[in-house]
Amino acid sequence: MRPSDPPPLPSLRAAGMRHTPQRQHILEVLQQGDHPFTVEEIWERMPKGRSGIPTIYRNLERFIAEGWVESVLGEDQVMRFVRCHSRHHHHHIQCERCGKVVEVDGCALGSGLESMERQSGFKITRHKLMLFGLCPICAEKER
Repeated sequence: MRPSDPPPLPSLRAAGMRHTPQRQHILEVLQQGDHPFTVEEIWERMPKGRSGIPTIYRNLERFIAEGWVESVLGEDQVMRFVRCHSRHHHHHIQCERCGKVVEVDGCALGSGLESMERQSGFKITRHKLMLFGLCPICAEKER
């Protein structure tokens, strides 16, 4: 595999799921995109004889539980889904112009989360952070 190649699709069978064309197509659509997709956008990109919208939602829920996909709430309050390539804790950064999304490894929130726990009395068990900015192409266009 070359560095520019996307990681292979996850193994449905290894996760205890039956390998179905619908599941395979959902993962392929997300794998090919560089921005989050709504369920309707996923459905539109699936081949003829595709599954229904409820099936896509059910499979996305399972893929989220497996860590293969993450949901992202857009500024328009519409839920979108992005393919995650790493199995460890990470965040995403999205271009405000073109919508491209990339994974960002690592998390520098450790001491900040501890401070929030002390202030709130909560025990923070997880968090999800979405960062926004301009991708290199859009930033260059702005110059």
